[in-house]
Amino acid sequence: MPVSKYELLIRLAAEKCDDAAHAMNAARQRMETARQRLQQLAQFLADYLHRRIARGEQGMSSGQWVDYQQFIERLQEAIDLQRREVDSSQIAYDKATAAWQEARKKLKALEKLQEQEELRARLREAKREQKQTDEFAARIFRESRSRI
Repeated sequence: MPVSKYELLIRLAAEKCDDAAHAMNAARQRMETARQRLQQLAQFLADYLHRRIARGEQGMSSGQWVDYQQFIERLQEAIDLQRREVDSSQIAYDKATAAWQEARKKLKALEKLQEQEELRARLREAKREQKQTDEFAARIFRESRSRI
């Protein structure tokens, strides 16, 4: 069968789909990494709060209390910043997923067009073969009748 007029378009669309899939996977990895960091920071804050309570029960100076409190505030700011990073990475992942879905949709549409073109070509070939068979049969029939 001859090369389809869609072959180049399909190859380019497949490459674009692959690129979009790689971008989506990279965005997913960044999002997961950001979530893990957020979880680590939250765990570290919880541990630090427990240490402050335990240390406070044993007694600490007001300077140590202030130091603990300032460090806790910095941890909370880091957590807020990391939450924004998680949100940002989620948005980037959603956009990358949508781009991949759109690229895949275009690829599937081109593949469907190619399938339809191939079906039409097979039907034309079948009709041509049927016409040749009919003409051959008619010729044989005419020749056999002319001999009678």
